[in-house]
Amino acid sequence: MASKAAVRARVRAVLRRPNPRPLAIEGPSGAGKTRLLREEAPEAGHPRWCSAREIVDEAVEAIRGERYSEFEAALAMDARPLVIEHIEDLRAKARTRAALRRALLLRAAKGGATILTLTSGRGRSEIVRWLARWADVTSLGRSA
Repeated sequence: MASKAAVRARVRAVLRRPNPRPLAIEGPSGAGKTRLLREEAPEAGHPRWCSAREIVDEAVEAIRGERYSEFEAALAMDARPLVIEHIEDLRAKARTRAALRRALLLRAAKGGATILTLTSGRGRSEIVRWLARWADVTSLGRSA
């Protein structure tokens, strides 16, 4: 479990360095993940905020319209920091996770900063194992 200051430093590093790996911040509800990101992300520009469900809905719509490559390219080329909350909502969607992983790694290769949040709970270990293969994962404990 990292301190809030340590997680804040990692967030700043991801937002400021070129070609960062995505950063996933895991912690219990109420630990301050979103608050910390809302404090830090504006320093790097106006971030795009969405939930995992919203980005999946966009991807599904693009697939149905046979525009997935356009969706992936637009995601990769967007220079704004991207914050995707509640990535644990993808735990039962292996194909969706694979597509999102490809898009986010393409985004990282183009220099786009991506930060994911994961609320501790059911399905946590499966999602953390998946993320650890291609993203930096840190845990934030609840403040005392």
